Amino acid sequence: MPDCTIAPMWDAGTLPPPSLPHKEFIKGVSNIQNGHGRRVGLLATRINELAGLGLDQDIIQLAGELHDTGKVLTGRDILHAPRPLTPEEKGVIRKHPLLGLGVLQWYEHEFPREVMDAALLHHERWDGTGYPLGLKGAHIPLWVQVISVADTIDACLSKRNYKHSWTPEAVRKILQQEAGRAFEPKLALLCATHLDDLLEVWNADYAWEKMGNKLPDNLHSN
Repeated sequence: MPDCTIAPMWDAGTLPPPSLPHKEFIKGVSNIQNGHGRRVGLLATRINELAGLGLDQDIIQLAGELHDTGKVLTGRDILHAPRPLTPEEKGVIRKHPLLGLGVLQWYEHEFPREVMDAALLHHERWDGTGYPLGLKGAHIPLWVQVISVADTIDACLSKRNYKHSWTPEAVRKILQQEAGRAFEPKLALLCATHLDDLLEVWNADYAWEKMGNKLPDNLHSN
């Protein structure tokens, strides 16, 4: 087991010290893979608004920020590999939903059910071919459906060591193609229709960084 009791600062690469301040835990996890969780949280709140779902904005943002918690126990050599992953490495990556639930339970802080669900279930697919539980359709909680779409949008738009960023049109096309397959169909098509709106949120994240971590006034924050 990683020794998480003596490190003066947590680098989001091991189990968090149980006494780690809550804000530091969220910041560490949400910044994995260059702020992926942070952007998923922002996108998820906007999708919630656009779809009129009525989910709690603070909770849905936190669920987005922490959905990839399990990656704190995934080697950085895998997360930042400058090439497509090998089958063995993909097997390691597929463990991160279960690891995420474990880390959230280990860390001495109470999290809402939505956050725990997002960590465990964000790779489930509408058609039942996802993992780790193979849930299908409406058996996937609504808040997880939102996080899953937001996760895909950011993953496609973001430049990674092994790929270039996708064009908005390519992202719109994958949302349309995966409606009813990976995603709840109405939600995916709504995101495709309003992709320009979601791109504004996504692009504003970089403005957030340049403004010294102060969000623009029109963006939600915890």
